Formats: sequence, C-alpha cells, structure tokens
Amino acid sequence: MRTGKWRSIAARLTVPLTVALSFALALAPHPAYAAGTAADTAANCRAGTLVTVVAHLDDDLLFVDPGISEKLDAGWCITTVHLIGGANGAKFDYVLLRETGTRLAYSRIAGVANEWTESTVTFAGKPVHALVLKHQPRVRLLELRLPGGAVRGGKVPLGLLWDRGETLATYPMNADGTGATRYDRASLAATLRAILTPATEIYTLNPDTVPFIEHPDHIYAARITRVVAQSLGRDLPIAYHLTYPAASLPKNLSAAETLRKRDAVGSYFAIDGGDAGHVFGEYQWDGNWIARRYAQTARASDAGPAFRPRATRLVNEHSSQCLASGGSAGRSPRLAACSGSAAQDWIWQPLDATPGDKNAAQLVDAATRLCVAERDGGLVEEACRGADAAQRWTPWDFGLVYTPLGHCLGAKDGAVSIAGCSRLTAEYRWAISPESQWTDARQQGALYGDVKGEGRDSAVYVQRRKDGPGFNVWVAAMSRFENAAPWYLNAVPFDPHAPSPTCRADTLCFDSARFLVADFDGDGLADLMVIAPRNGGTAFWLLKSSGTRFEAPRLWYQTTSAWTPAATQQYVAADFDGDGRADVMLAQKRDGHGLNLWVLSARDTGGNPPALWLQAPSLGAGARFLAARAAGSARPGLFAIDGANGALAVVPLANTGSAFSIAGPPAVYPQFQRAFVKVTAGDLHSDGIDDLVVLQPRGESAGIDVWTIQGGKSAGAAIRVATLAGTSYADTLPALVRRDDRPTLMLFRRANAPLGDFYFTGGAPSLSGYVFDSPSRLGAVQIWGDLPGLFSEALWLEVLAQ
Repeated sequence: MRTGKWRSIAARLTVPLTVALSFALALAPHPAYAAGTAADTAANCRAGTLVTVVAHLDDDLLFVDPGISEKLDAGWCITTVHLIGGANGAKFDYVLLRETGTRLAYSRIAGVANEWTESTVTFAGKPVHALVLKHQPRVRLLELRLPGGAVRGGKVPLGLLWDRGETLATYPMNADGTGATRYDRASLAATLRAILTPATEIYTLNPDTVPFIEHPDHIYAARITRVVAQSLGRDLPIAYHLTYPAASLPKNLSAAETLRKRDAVGSYFAIDGGDAGHVFGEYQWDGNWIARRYAQTARASDAGPAFRPRATRLVNEHSSQCLASGGSAGRSPRLAACSGSAAQDWIWQPLDATPGDKNAAQLVDAATRLCVAERDGGLVEEACRGADAAQRWTPWDFGLVYTPLGHCLGAKDGAVSIAGCSRLTAEYRWAISPESQWTDARQQGALYGDVKGEGRDSAVYVQRRKDGPGFNVWVAAMSRFENAAPWYLNAVPFDPHAPSPTCRADTLCFDSARFLVADFDGDGLADLMVIAPRNGGTAFWLLKSSGTRFEAPRLWYQTTSAWTPAATQQYVAADFDGDGRADVMLAQKRDGHGLNLWVLSARDTGGNPPALWLQAPSLGAGARFLAARAAGSARPGLFAIDGANGALAVVPLANTGSAFSIAGPPAVYPQFQRAFVKVTAGDLHSDGIDDLVVLQPRGESAGIDVWTIQGGKSAGAAIRVATLAGTSYADTLPALVRRDDRPTLMLFRRANAPLGDFYFTGGAPSLSGYVFDSPSRLGAVQIWGDLPGLFSEALWLEVLAQ
C-alpha cells in the first residue's frame, strides 16, 4: 500500500502539500514524423520528447495541461496518444468531430494556424492515424481510435481487452470509412511500446483508483501505460495525473496558465458540443478542472502491479469532517475533525468483476484492514470478504459514494448518514483531502464599502460570465427589501478560432484579476479597483463609483516589470498616509524568505510610484494581511496573519505614515491550525484599535466556533464567543463591518442547494450577519437572503499562498 500525497504541479501558486495523494510531473518525447518509424528527429527534438497517453480526446487538455504546453514552450517535441476515438457507443462522425476539436486546441496551444498533415503510420504492424501541426511540427497527435466505455457503469471495451482477453475492432483510420484494424492485449502493448520507445518522459492518467471515481477508460489507459512503460527497460520519469477528483482540490495553476488553458479547452468544446460556456465557470464539469493540475511522479522502471493501493481521505464537503474508522471489528465508522490520524486513511480496493460493473470495490480501513459493510440500516467494520454483497461499494464521480445497498453516503448533524440519493446537497459530497476547493483560505468572495455614499457599507461581489473569461460586478445592500444590482458588466467575448490569447493588454479577465473596494479619490464614495497584469508589470484600474454604478475602468497606475501580480502575495487598500484617499499596499515576495511591503500612495490623478515601507524577512511568504488600526498608531496599519509550525500566528504592524514596523513578537495560538481558520478584523471595543474575529470549524459537527482576539501592541488571548450551529465553515467567508455604528460579523455564504449528479458544487451566494451586542457576545442572526449568481463563480484568489 502506498500513502503518498497528490502533489501540486504548479510552481507559481502554493497550496498545501498535504493534498490527498502525492502527485508530481514528468514529461516525454516525440517520434519522427516518417510513416512507420518511431525514431526522433534529432534536429527538432534534441530538448526532449514528451509522450502523453490518455484515453479520450479531451483528457490531455483537461487533466494534463499545462504540462504539455510547458514542454512545447521549452523546445520539446510532444506526442499525444489518444487511445479512444469518440465516446461510448459513438458513431464514426463523432470521432472525426472530436479530432477536429483537438486539432483546434493544439494549434491554439502552439500559437500557429490550424493546419495539419494527416497520414496513417504503422507501429508494431498496426495502422495509427497521425496528425502533425504544419507550422509547429514538434506537435504530433496519434489516434488509435479504439471504442470507448461507459462513464457510469456499462461495457468498457478497453477493460475487456486488457483484463478479459477480448479483441477489439477500431474505428476506421481513413475518412472514407476504411482502414480499421483489430487489437488484442499483446498487439496493443506492442503498438504502445513502439510509440513510447523514443520518449524521454511520459505522462498518463491515474492507474491507482477504481471506477467510478474516475472514468474506467482513464484508469485502463493509465494501467496499460504503466505496464508497457515497465517493459521498456529504461529509467524514465513518468507522471500519473489525477482526473475527476482534482476538481475538489484547491486551484494550483497560475493566472497565466489558467487563462491559456481556458483558451485551449474552450476552443475544443466550441467544436465538441458547440458551446464553450461551461469552460469559463468553476461550478460545472470541464470548467472546474481548468485551474488545476495534480500528478504523482514515478519512474517507468518501478516494479509493481498495474494497480497499487493508495490511502485516501473521505472529507465531507459541507461539514469539513473526515470519515474515521471505529477502530475494531463490530464498530461503525464515524465522523471526526480531520486530524491526519491513520484512523482516517481509507483504501478503495477493486474486486474481481467484469469491467464496468457497479458494486466492484471495497472500502478498506488502511490501519485495521477491515472492510465497511452495510447491514441493518447502518455501517459496520468487519473482516473483508470479496463475495459479500454487503461489502461491495460503488464510489462515484463528482464526490458521490454509493453504498452496497444503493444508498448515498453523507453527513448529517455530525454523524454518518446513509440515505436515498435524490435531491442531494453538499452533505452528500466527499473530497479526497481536508484541503479542498471549499476550505481554500486564499479565496475571497465579497468586499464591503460605502459605494452609494449613504453612510453604510454594501457588499460588492463579482461573477464569472459564461460568454468568455470576463466578469460582472454586483452590489448588494444588507436589506431584504433592496435587490442586488449589477454595477459593471465586463464582457470579454471568446473566439475559439482566434490566433492570439483572449486576455491580453487592457482586457480584464476574472482569472487574472484581484479586486479592492475603497475610496481612492476622497469623494466619500468607495470605488472598485481591479488589479491585473499588463505590459510586463501590473495595472491598477480604477472603476469610480457614481453612487449607482461603477464607471468604465481608468488606468490609475502602471508599474514596471519589477512589480508583477505573479510575485505579489496580496494587495490591501487603506488610507495609509492619512490624506483622506485610499492607498494600496503590495506584499511582494522577497528573494529567499519573507515579504517586502510597498505602498502606492494616492494622488489627484492616480497613484504614486511604489515606496518600500517594510522589509519583512521574518514573515512567511504565505502571510495574509488585514488593514487594521494598531495601538499607538494614528493611521491604519496591518495585521499579518501568519503561521508558526502550523499554528496561527498574529503579527501587528504599526504605521508611521511613511513606514510600517513590526510592533512586537508574533502571538501564537496553538489551538488554531493556520490552514483551517478564517480571520477578519474590526473594532469590537469602540476604542479606535482593531480586533480580530476567528472562524474555526467545530470538528464534531457542521458548525463554526467564533473567537475574538483583542488588538493592542500585541494580540490578546483568544476567547470563544459563539457557536454557529449548522453553518458550514467550508461555505462561509467572514468580514467585520460597522452597521448603525455597531460591529457586525458579515457572512458571505453558499446557499446549500440540491446538487445535480454532475456537479461538485452549486448554490447561490447569500448574505447574513450577526451584530456584536458586546465584544464577547453575538446577537441574533439577520438573514438578507440569496443573491443573484452562484457562490462558486464569485470566488477569486486574494492571496497567492497560504
């Protein structure tokens, strides 16, 4: 059994490395384009050859890229092998349609015209359809055109070939319907071995899982590749890529990688399906894989079977609790706070079954080796018996888990639940890691400011658009009688055939933007600032508030290449110099350790050049900053929310008006895990000094504990002031605002709506709040209701790392 973790492949964004299974990257080479040979063209492929083997014609685009793009940019040759043509039961015209889509996508990745040389080449005596990109011949696609299997139960031809000795007929190799061939296990292995022979690195999908967590075709493509790569007798790097469950993990690609990938995938689906709209969202399949790439690196020569059991977690999306073993036979699994305990490690063990059959996996406790059975309306751990129907589970895609008797596994009121499978909410969705897209503390969803000039704050939130990578900006009052309204519509039309990137120059795109709300011109109205890459540096775009809308963007300041969004941990707005206009603090990564804090002070027409206010090598690169007034400082300073050996650490930063200074040693709170708290700041004591409010998941239920920390020259002790029973930590983003001159804990939340079978997430954003009756007591909840849009489409990365 392996217990490695899935590893993020992205180099520019940092997410927790304890994300489910340890996956990393590798790449591989590309044979020459002469028919019938697999020899590299040295002049073209001297940098290396990446061979990527996947099942379907979108798997490489969705789950492997930008690994392919990176190698192409570095001068490598890339060969992508699609084993499957079309999809389950598809006719030949759909095979050709999907290949049309993948040609368009790869031409966009390469940045050249969509013109290809097509031919039939021979590997180990078998004809394979080959496509070479005319204006970038280092790109080659090989189409074996085998029939596809069912995604959710049913016939899996590739599995029947590999495990049951069947022989498969391919689709035709020629457009006129001729040239089909037949494969058995031996001939498929020989063909793939010939294709892999010139590789210097290999990519494929995930062999160490079970249907239907991932598509059976994905699993078999990866297992076949592993076995054939072992037979090469070469010590090559090979990378196994997570597919469907990656959507439950934090985003881990940079903004530039994400935008480029959306262009390529959008071009593909403009052909396959005729609509790329779902690619630009996070809530729907295809779109929610774009900003992620998770893989595990290994060596092709590593000995071992095609499937190798790996421990994983079952983490409830709604409650953030982990499924834990009862510890011994006769006891039941339970829910508990995720702790890293071995009692929370599980293995999905495949059973001997016809490929495509349901109820073909056991849920095994990795520590005790006991199996979970469904008996008498409940779950119990017992000795494993493969033939026992009560132990045969059907794990599903998109976070669903079907029990042996066809119920759905969930969490209700802090306990394990097995229930019917209609109209399921997030209580019945499971992630593979506690560090998931729902607990990713780098994200922000709503900002607050007096955009109307009425003396009270409104919520400002953005929504992704479906017609391209743009966004709309909405403003919502804290009122049940005043509807949210769009204040700025930012359409960025998507052209799947465009020769250049969709997002460039002065285009504002959701994935590359960060947002601030503050009064930047001193007129008493809070404005919106959109920060995005431009001309090698950073553009600060001011959308001035008119009181009823945000005006068109005006360039407020443009930095040089010394300050880029990719190197800036966070932007914070406040009137740091005391002139009545909001300034912008940039927390920029230092060479080595820590951060440098720069300030762009406001002036009449824009911003002044960045001035260095603090070199902070002692702060972690993942520190998060909150504008706050510290003791002894007449102007707003900062709280640095940092970590100390995994615990929460708070560092107050005072402000002289031209520099920040660290007011004292960090206050460390070992009762809080840094990665699993959400922190906001505001004045709870009405003394002109800001305090902290900390939200912590309860662990024993889907509730939130609310703690306060009094501010001062050093942060005070943490005091628990309330428990929000039944409120999902994963679906809640906090802020402190003043309403009617009283501090109010605002919660921007996801409405816990029923989720369709093909959705990890869903539900509208909503607003609610709790007035602090005193610094140690929360009042009753005020619910202002659901807002237009979707919660998942409002989440953007406020900080790069945590």
